[in-house]
Amino acid sequence: MYELKQIRPGDRAAVGAAITRLLQDRFGDFDVHVQRDDLVRIDVPRRDIIPVLSYLRSESPFVQLTHMTVIDWIEDGEFELMYLVTAPTLLVSLMICYRFPREDAEAESVFNLWLQAETYEQEINEMYGIRFPDSPRQGIPFILEGWDDIPPMRREFDTVEYCERVHPERPGRSHEDSRAYVGRTVGEKGYLK
Repeated sequence: MYELKQIRPGDRAAVGAAITRLLQDRFGDFDVHVQRDDLVRIDVPRRDIIPVLSYLRSESPFVQLTHMTVIDWIEDGEFELMYLVTAPTLLVSLMICYRFPREDAEAESVFNLWLQAETYEQEINEMYGIRFPDSPRQGIPFILEGWDDIPPMRREFDTVEYCERVHPERPGRSHEDSRAYVGRTVGEKGYLK
């Protein structure tokens, strides 16, 4: 952490480089991509995800889990889980990412590190079907009460087919020009056609 303490306030590019060096020294070589001065993407092997996030949470200024999200790489048969962790005092975020198989998808829970992960993990479970075995609210409906289809955010989910199957077609509404409607209703001759 000595290296981070030496950085001038506002030098966000130096923070990203320093934390990357610290992580690589401690855990080995990672793929790193500097997206912006205040955002660094780090691709981590699956086996290292919990140790890396634990280290960031306890030994660095990156204490805030800002967001969790998923990318569905259906062509590669994988999901990518992304954790956005932020150092509020430095105004820098790290995107910690790892990939795992789509088949029988299961990921480690980070609920023990950040309590708000419970909500993210519940939503990801419902929308993508990814299980987090140690997360408290797995299997409890979040948004999709009574849902009995494949998770709707998976790329193989066909939204049009689902809507046509579940929501029967109904007659549409006729369109009327709003100026003509106002003119007829209010009686303003300038608006009548």
